[in-house]
Amino acid sequence: MTQHFNSIAESSAGLTPWQRLETIIKMSGMSINAFARCIGLSRGENLYQIKKGNNGISRDLAHRITNYYPQISFAWLVAGEGAMTIDGQSTTGIPFYNCSCPDDIDRLATDDPDGYVAMPGFEDCCAVIAHNWQSKDGIPQGAYVFLHRMEKRYVRMGQYFLISDQYVGFCQIRTLSKLRKLKVTGCKVPVSLKHLERDEAHELYLVRGVLNVVGK
Repeated sequence: MTQHFNSIAESSAGLTPWQRLETIIKMSGMSINAFARCIGLSRGENLYQIKKGNNGISRDLAHRITNYYPQISFAWLVAGEGAMTIDGQSTTGIPFYNCSCPDDIDRLATDDPDGYVAMPGFEDCCAVIAHNWQSKDGIPQGAYVFLHRMEKRYVRMGQYFLISDQYVGFCQIRTLSKLRKLKVTGCKVPVSLKHLERDEAHELYLVRGVLNVVGK
């Protein structure tokens, strides 16, 4: 089953030190203690003190984190200033596309990206899209969706963005081995698309993660 990394980050001005730190820990996929060891701390007590609100994020701790995750902005981590990641005009990282409707996903194959996102733990993604449309597909409007392009012969159960002649959008897919077809479900998926031939799926993108940006 696909593993999803769902993290919630607020606007930089509204995040507490612990919320900023927690966002990075969640994206790393590690526990607090494992993350502490990863960045060179002997134990996680300092991080727990930040969680309790007793301490802020010191410059030493911020340097430890940004040395291990150079994509993370030092100013954002210490003071909540600016963007979480250092992308700017960079041409490295995961291509980012600002999408206003499902059909905009075609831009992944035809257009230059609107920017690049550096995000620890998601390096296998082919694109990040801004989900800027209202829908009932389970993805919040305004969220950033991390996509991994899948080979159709290796489809595993999970949430996908499907491009086919009959449907373009997010859905749940699992493989029907006996029928050698894909079972497609979702509130907007046509009944006629319930069992899909693999060749009928022009593109399949596995949803690797959703970052919901909520402002205060």
